[in-house]
Amino acid sequence: MLAGDTAGTLIGLIFIVITLGMEHSKAGDEVRTRLFVTPILVHFACLLIIALVMVAPTSALTRALALGAIGCAGLAYVTNLALMSRRRTGTEDRELLWDVLRPIASYVLVAIAAASWALEAPFANMTGALAVVLLLVTALRNSWMVTLAIAGRGR
Repeated sequence: MLAGDTAGTLIGLIFIVITLGMEHSKAGDEVRTRLFVTPILVHFACLLIIALVMVAPTSALTRALALGAIGCAGLAYVTNLALMSRRRTGTEDRELLWDVLRPIASYVLVAIAAASWALEAPFANMTGALAVVLLLVTALRNSWMVTLAIAGRGR
C-alpha cells in the first residue's frame, strides 16, 4: 500500500513539474515527453493498480490474472518504447539500465509473482514486493532525472 500511495502522490507532482517546465519548452519536446515522461507516469500508474489488486479481497487466481495482465502489458509497453526510442533519439539521450532493463526486470517479476499466486507458492508475496520496489525505485530515479532536466532549462 505504501508504494501505491507513493505512486499516486508522485503522479500529481510530475504533472506540476511538467506544467512549470512548459514555459521553457523547446522544439521536439513532444517526442521527449512521450519517451521520458509518459513511461514514468505509466510505471507509477502500474504501481497504483498493483496496490489496488493486492488490497482487493479476491481469490489467488483472480489476483494472479490481474498481476499477469499488468506484467505482460508493462513488458509489452517497455519493449515497444525501447524499440521506438531507438529510432527517434540518440543513444546519449537513453540510459539503457534505467529506461529499459530495470523496467523490463520489474514487469517480468510482476509476471512471475502472478504465476506464483496462481500456483499458491510461498514466495508469491516476496516476488511481488521485489517487483514493486524495483519499479518504484526506477520510476523515482527517472522522475528525478526528468525534473533536473526541466529545472536546468530555466537557467
